[in-house]
Amino acid sequence: MQVRRIRADEGALLRAMRIRALTDTPTAFGSTIEQTLAYSDEVWRERAVSNATSDTISGFFAERDGEVVGLAGGLFEAGEPMPSLISMWVAPSARGQGGGEALIEAVVTWVRSLGATHLQLWVTATNDPAIALYRRTDFVDTGETQPLPSNPSLLERRMVRAL
Repeated sequence: MQVRRIRADEGALLRAMRIRALTDTPTAFGSTIEQTLAYSDEVWRERAVSNATSDTISGFFAERDGEVVGLAGGLFEAGEPMPSLISMWVAPSARGQGGGEALIEAVVTWVRSLGATHLQLWVTATNDPAIALYRRTDFVDTGETQPLPSNPSLLERRMVRAL
C-alpha cells in the first residue's frame, strides 16, 4: 500500500473516490451523496488543486497495485483548536491491509510539518471499525459528541491524538 498527496490534476478521481466512499458508507461523512453529486466539475478541480497545494488542507490517496483504494485529508479550519483528520475512507477490498494506518500517518506527518501538536477527528458513534482503527493509532475519545451534519439522528464522537 502506497500513500501519496492528491495531485492538482486529479479532480475527477477525487470526485469518483468521494462518491465510492459515500456509496459504501453514507453515514460516515458530514455530506450526503446528493450534495456530492451536485458539485460541478470545476468544484472538483478546485478541490484537487487545494488538496495538492494549500497550507490549510491536504488530501491523500492510498494506492494498491496502481489503483486508488482510499483517501483521507487534513484540515486546518479557522476557529478550531487544532487541525482535523477528515474524509477518511478505505475501500472494503483493501481494509485490514494497513491503508487506514498509512493514510492517518500521512496526515499526521503533514500537520506536524506545519507545527501542529495535536490532531482531532469526528467519527460516527456507530462506526465501530473506524473507532477501533483510530484507537490503534493513538486517538483518544474526548467524550464530546455532536449530531452528524448529514444525518442529525446519528451522533459523532470527537477523538484527539497528541503528536
